[in-house]
Amino acid sequence: MPKVMADQIAAGEVVARPASCVKELVENSLDAGATRIEVSLAEGGIACVTVVDDGEGMSPEDAVLAFHRHATSKVHEPRDLARIRTLGFRGEALAAIASVARVRLITRARGEESGVLVRVEGGEIHPPEPIGAPFGTTMEVRDLFFNTPARLKYLRSAQTEQARSVEVVQRESLAHPEVAFVCRTERQVLFQTPGRGDAREVWAALYGVGEARMLIEVRGTTGDYALRGYVGRPTQARSSRQHGYLFINGRPVRNPAVQQAVERAYGERLMVGRYPVYALYLEMDPALVDPNVHPQKWEVRLSEERDVCHLVESAVRAALDNAMLTAAPRVRTSAPLASPVPLNLPEESAGPSEMRQSPSPATDPKERPRVLARSPSFGQGPGRTAAPREAWESALAVRESAAAQVEIEHGTRESQAEGDGRDVPQERPADWRLRPIGQALRMYILAEDGNDLYIIDQHAAHERVLYEDVLDAWQQGDIQPMPLLTPLELSLTPSAFEEVMARREELLALGFEIDPFGVHTILVRTIPDSWQGLDYAALVRDVLDDLASMGPKATARDIMHRLATRACKAAIKAHDSLTMPEMEALCRRLTRARDPYHCPHGRPIFLRMSERELAKSFRRIV
Repeated sequence: MPKVMADQIAAGEVVARPASCVKELVENSLDAGATRIEVSLAEGGIACVTVVDDGEGMSPEDAVLAFHRHATSKVHEPRDLARIRTLGFRGEALAAIASVARVRLITRARGEESGVLVRVEGGEIHPPEPIGAPFGTTMEVRDLFFNTPARLKYLRSAQTEQARSVEVVQRESLAHPEVAFVCRTERQVLFQTPGRGDAREVWAALYGVGEARMLIEVRGTTGDYALRGYVGRPTQARSSRQHGYLFINGRPVRNPAVQQAVERAYGERLMVGRYPVYALYLEMDPALVDPNVHPQKWEVRLSEERDVCHLVESAVRAALDNAMLTAAPRVRTSAPLASPVPLNLPEESAGPSEMRQSPSPATDPKERPRVLARSPSFGQGPGRTAAPREAWESALAVRESAAAQVEIEHGTRESQAEGDGRDVPQERPADWRLRPIGQALRMYILAEDGNDLYIIDQHAAHERVLYEDVLDAWQQGDIQPMPLLTPLELSLTPSAFEEVMARREELLALGFEIDPFGVHTILVRTIPDSWQGLDYAALVRDVLDDLASMGPKATARDIMHRLATRACKAAIKAHDSLTMPEMEALCRRLTRARDPYHCPHGRPIFLRMSERELAKSFRRIV
């Protein structure tokens, strides 16, 4: 097979689109010790990709050798592969790129009087030429896939290819905040980072100053691993997972297990279909990670993945618990001015909050409004013995000690006194009482407590009340099963049937009495009495589907959380008209909730305006 053909075939594994070129060239610049990297894209990178760095450069001999396959200065013997600290090491990138593009390399090493120019077209290397150049390297890749039209036609539009290339530069700039990055097109500079080593400054350059200020710092260490980084607040969550960044020893990677660990740490703070934003940096012995398992090095293999996931989940959960102060969301009457990058960001409050919330007392059934009667009282009679609850009780204790703060916008919030952009912890008064004034738009309850005006989302508030009622009943062993007049017959998949049968005792403690009935069919004889009046057939199937999807590692806490979330379907809806006694009962129960600030899905329950803010809005004071 001719060498050029072999190179073009091999390039298919390394170079799939312009973003692949950007990734390989930027990683070479980082390995060369660059402190500033400029990436320029023409027609999304299809016409031209240019990467300029101020790294150590190359000698004329190395500049030519770099375009040969398997030429690398980063590994010297087989055992080096077990302790890789560089981003590139295979010696394939430049050869693969040069085989399907027109490449110009200009480089000058430290100590050299002049630079060298090397041209490569379709894998053919032209003789090097001396040229004047600054220290560092400039790589110019033009007309990608000009000699392989079959692959060129599979590229997307210039706009799509540009977006993917920019995403690569974003990942690399977050991975190396100590390096200044500039990313530009033919028309404009898309973003630039200061390169001062602060990841939050990089985040500010990419997503805005307000987003960066809201990030929560995460730290955690074990004997083999060190974790640091930032996670977003629940209201910063996005509709896709592409804003979650993981870096292992400075390498941007994707790891579904770690991603799921982060999402588990958020738990009920996230709305359904929303995913957290984060930038986590994990440092470990290179011998514990193998980056040589993916042609483009996006994936790595961890020797102790379970330990890593446990560290990530516990560290992120602790950071969220410590930072979620009990300050209710407030109404903004004007937007703050965004400060330019670079910026001096305020430090996040360190250490756990000292505020303590006492558990809400048992709710008197007489105080529940008529709408709450759709989810009846669990009663005070003896209940069945609940499944082991140690993990859940521990989680409840944490939640009681630091309720979650809810933000209502993606930006800094003015403090109650002078707008300094910091979160202001506000301890809930022990005698907090809300007096409803009326209902607005048949969706919101207007209430006041003598100091502030509240706009309460009636659906979110009732969801929180029902959610905590179900959890309290389970914690106290007071879940009452309600017999069905006609048992519900359900056919399951073989795997789901086995999972349900293995957890019959746990389901019984949650109010479900289940018996096998033929091949892969079950009979549901009882349901929790809180589901009275609901479409329990659909709810039961949803719960069993959840149970099957959670797998054998699901704890009683996980199952109970799903069950309590399903109970939220009984909450009053928008456009339900409420009487004054019903609003009074709902407000009274909400003030005793462990977390009256956000619903089980992470949405804020109410907005609050102080008397002073109202007066300022009406220009009664200045």
